[in-house]
Amino acid sequence: MRCSLRRRLLVVLSAGVVIAWAATAFFSYLDTRHLIDEMLDSQLVQSAELVPTLLPSGALEKTPLAGGTGSVVAYRAWTDAGGVGVRSTNMPKFPQAPWKAGFSNRTADGEEWRVYAVRTDSGLFVEVAQREAFRATFAESVATHILHPVWFAVPLLGFLIWLSVPCRLAPLKAIADNVEKRSAGDLLPLDRQETPAEIWPLITALNRLFARIGVLLDKERQFTADAAHELRTPLAAIKTHAQVARRSREAGEREGAIDSVLEGADRAIRLVEQLLVLARLDQQGISMNHERIDLMEIMIEGVKDAAPMAAEKRIDCGLGEGGEAFVVGTPDLLAILVRNLLDNAIRYTAEGGMVGAWVARVDGRPVLSVSDTGPGIPAERRQRAFDRFYRIEGSGQQGCGLGLSIVSRIAEIHGASVGLDSGPGGEGLAVTVSFPPVGEFATFTET
Repeated sequence: MRCSLRRRLLVVLSAGVVIAWAATAFFSYLDTRHLIDEMLDSQLVQSAELVPTLLPSGALEKTPLAGGTGSVVAYRAWTDAGGVGVRSTNMPKFPQAPWKAGFSNRTADGEEWRVYAVRTDSGLFVEVAQREAFRATFAESVATHILHPVWFAVPLLGFLIWLSVPCRLAPLKAIADNVEKRSAGDLLPLDRQETPAEIWPLITALNRLFARIGVLLDKERQFTADAAHELRTPLAAIKTHAQVARRSREAGEREGAIDSVLEGADRAIRLVEQLLVLARLDQQGISMNHERIDLMEIMIEGVKDAAPMAAEKRIDCGLGEGGEAFVVGTPDLLAILVRNLLDNAIRYTAEGGMVGAWVARVDGRPVLSVSDTGPGIPAERRQRAFDRFYRIEGSGQQGCGLGLSIVSRIAEIHGASVGLDSGPGGEGLAVTVSFPPVGEFATFTET
């Protein structure tokens, strides 16, 4: 069951106030009881000093000290020679015990008494006593009167908290209303000028989220536009060749048109597959699983899969000597990366050419590379080669221009860098992917 922030604040603040006041009341009672004990002890001392002054005048029986059993202070006085000389009617009979000057706590008839005893210079022994029950009742009464404001303050504070919490939460509601009223395409940043500083981190986080969504939407719109443009060409070609095949009367011309239809369909299928891979990479982000992977195993499988395509063009596709090179990543994505590198290399290499691949550790970093003897990419165009749908004119191939874009995106997800250079002997193209050491890239990062 979810609890509102307002209710939580009310409960926490009210509980804090109650605990604070309860602690105040408790310690106030202790302080009051201590002060009252000191005051009543002082009263016992004064009463003990008063008793000897009243004995000679005979007025002792008329003093309030000599009242009945309800009197506040009880007393008794005696001398060494005469024993008990006088005592008040409310003075209890304490059990026999050695006489001791000063304060003491004694019990008589099940009641606790506070006793003060003193011996005067004339040899008179005086004891005055006071019930502990009276002292406790008096202390509680005083403390209760002192703490009377608490019974009004706590409910009043709770009411004020109940009124003030919604006011303090109003900026959050304003932000929620602002976001609720926005259209799906309204990604303008929220204004934090009129909001409390405590809400700024939330607004900043929302604004960053809006910015990321805006970038994602822009990429998606651009991706959709580019995909539609790129698909239009092979589909138009397929339609044209199909119309030619339909009108053709000669078997050779018809078969040539059908072959062109199949070629266009293959191109469209490859383009769609590449588009789906890019869409997956753009949206999947850091939600992928990652594990420790041997790049050599990935490269071996890639070379095996590319062997039929290379054999069809009589291209020597081999895996050079290397060593173990482990990375943290997703096997499926790394397999796509290797497949695209080998596919591009074989596709753009003329018949009878060579494609080489190797995996090694260079300066402690896992590295894989694929080189070919094809036309290569001029140095001034290598940076643009990673752009989507960018194709090098004069290459002799009708690719979709997504291979290196996919390689770049997968490398980016794995924290790797991609470099383009000339192939062996300055001929063709060499693509090198350099990964971070396993210990430096334990988890994926979203880009």
